[in-house]
Amino acid sequence: MINKYPGNCGTCRRRVEAGAGQLIRSGAGWTTYHDGCAPVVTAPPPGTHHGWHDLPVVGFDIETTDNEPLDARIVSAALVYSDGTTARWLINPGVPIPPRTTEIHGITDEMARSDGRPAGEALAELGAAVGKVIADGTPLVAFCAHFDVTTLHAELARHALPPLDWDRALIIDPSILHQEVEPGWYGSQKLGDLCRYYEVQLSSAHDATSDARAAVGMALSIAARHERIARLLPDDLHRAQVTWYAAQKRKLQAYFDRQGRDERVSLEWPLETRRRR
Repeated sequence: MINKYPGNCGTCRRRVEAGAGQLIRSGAGWTTYHDGCAPVVTAPPPGTHHGWHDLPVVGFDIETTDNEPLDARIVSAALVYSDGTTARWLINPGVPIPPRTTEIHGITDEMARSDGRPAGEALAELGAAVGKVIADGTPLVAFCAHFDVTTLHAELARHALPPLDWDRALIIDPSILHQEVEPGWYGSQKLGDLCRYYEVQLSSAHDATSDARAAVGMALSIAARHERIARLLPDDLHRAQVTWYAAQKRKLQAYFDRQGRDERVSLEWPLETRRRR
């Protein structure tokens, strides 16, 4: 995490101004480093055990117009299959794409209008493809899956398309798995930073295909390193994540409460039914 206070670098011993370096846990304490001096921290080495990480999974990711899933419109989506094939959609959402989200994923109004598929047509295909993954009993891997699942659910309803049977879905969310196996983690929990920790390649952050592939890599990497995660059957793992997610979000809510922040955290996973704001 970024250092809130100045200190001396644990490597070069030179001063690090507040906010200009990193603060890394070292034993029972913390050490300040310049960004270029900070040691590379990686996850425990993989084991030799077997588990669900030996089986096919499908990566899923979307990019949208908003961070409120009940309002967001999907502008791109991707499914990444274990055989190396991918399915991609660039979608014209039919509404302006806010500049702040274009800055994140790079998709402009012009790109969506000129190259994007009509929303109803593309979402019908996307819904059918995800529905087949669910029907086949193949785990669907998504980083922060509650956002992707809730947004897709809302988009299908918005366009009067058939809903997906999320009760049958087997979801694997590496963001939940990471917090479960690293309960004392104080660093960034962004996909890119966690990919570095788990030695997973993320070629282009906020590109749906790249993010979906990285989410799969991170999930498999966690399972390869933590036998108790890998040994769970996918349906048992899905149910466990419901419990783990709620516990993790209760801790976050307690933190917000201590800070006096007027924020309410949803405990629902993977499908949220209430608006965040």
